[in-house]
Amino acid sequence: MNLLIGENIRRLRRQRDLTQEEVAAHLGISPQSISKWERGDGYPDITMLPVLANYFSVSVDELIGMDEIAKSRKYTELNLLWKENNEKNLHHDNVLLMRKALKLFPNNALLLVQLSTSLEKLDGAEEERAHNLRESIALQEQILRYGEDSEIRGATLYNICFTYWKNGEREKALEYAKKLPNLYKARENALIHFLEGEEKHDVAKNALVPLALSITQHLTVLAQTEGNPAYYEKAEQILNLLLDDEEDDIADPMRTVLSEIRKKLRKSRGEESCGKSPGEESCGKSRREESRGKI
Repeated sequence: MNLLIGENIRRLRRQRDLTQEEVAAHLGISPQSISKWERGDGYPDITMLPVLANYFSVSVDELIGMDEIAKSRKYTELNLLWKENNEKNLHHDNVLLMRKALKLFPNNALLLVQLSTSLEKLDGAEEERAHNLRESIALQEQILRYGEDSEIRGATLYNICFTYWKNGEREKALEYAKKLPNLYKARENALIHFLEGEEKHDVAKNALVPLALSITQHLTVLAQTEGNPAYYEKAEQILNLLLDDEEDDIADPMRTVLSEIRKKLRKSRGEESCGKSPGEESCGKSRREESRGKI
């Protein structure tokens, strides 16, 4: 259990405009002891807790932080339940769960994100889906106005583009998309310059999946807009290179995309229509040679 005694002593002391020396003098201990507790380097002796609580006019439970600990546990339980429900497609249950959670933790950015996500996944008539999209937009706008967590704000700025698009508001979608940082300004691109050792390695390693998926998306768009299947081949080569000796948890998302890329390649080569796999020589061979272009 992570006790909050040090944090609460500091908070209560500052609320009363007291110095560490003044508190220490009243309790008959050294200022260094107060400093150590507030830094979290140790806890007061159990016999000191009633004395401290009485000095600050609070209960021992409040001094220890039992209410905060209980709220933290409840918060964790709610988020775990949301994740379980989401995996089971229990989106209606999750909407009710997050509405209840937000009464306990008002304006919590993560809970607002999860409510927004669940609303967009609800089935229903066209009018109901439109209502859910409008509420999702309102929730995301609330996060962007008042949210303090930069990571959640960044994810929300990305997500709201697609919500506006699904709601038929193309101009708003483009407006928000243009506010997003470009690929060069990604967090990982900065971190690898400042971290060292294992941390630097982990950041670089974990960046491979989003980088590969992003490159694949852009190559797919080029293949479609230019009518040039050679871009699919480039995407396949990149994914094959990155998948070599990769762990399952890193590689699984790329394998899924690789499967889709291969389907597009077979279709572009005409191999699906004649029932041959990509490696077989068939009627698709001549089409492949004809359609393969230069990038």
